[in-house]
Amino acid sequence: AKDYFSFKERCLYCDILRQEISDGVRVVDENKNFLMFCPFASRSPFEVNIVPKDHSAAYTSITKEAIMDLAEIVKRYLRKLKAALNDPPYNMMLHTRPSFVSSRSPVSTIDKDYHWHIEIVPILTKLAGFEWGSGFYINPTSPEDGADFLRNFEDY
Repeated sequence: AKDYFSFKERCLYCDILRQEISDGVRVVDENKNFLMFCPFASRSPFEVNIVPKDHSAAYTSITKEAIMDLAEIVKRYLRKLKAALNDPPYNMMLHTRPSFVSSRSPVSTIDKDYHWHIEIVPILTKLAGFEWGSGFYINPTSPEDGADFLRNFEDY
């Protein structure tokens, strides 16, 4: 994100948000404050990123209204996972800026170049020799197909 900001003079995630909203094919859900989409290079079927629409580097800066929107969008996604995919296990990762950054730190520009977000990765496939040996993931479901399935799954 820092390298991208140095090159483009804008936030990587803000650009990703604009592109995902414009294309629409990987968007799973959205509300006033958040966009949920299957990332272009998903490691797992039905993996999603949840990104605040307004630029913010720190999760701790979230408003009460945004907390409610975040809870709503996560709940809808987890209900769909449970109903559509037999309640698989998943990992949820919160990526936010460090709580303290000094002005001499290599990440001193983090408030401009970083955008907090959440990743949810369902455990639907097994890592095997290829993944362990190469560091590359085999995802049998394209992010576009995963997003379409989740977006249109209403039976929950």
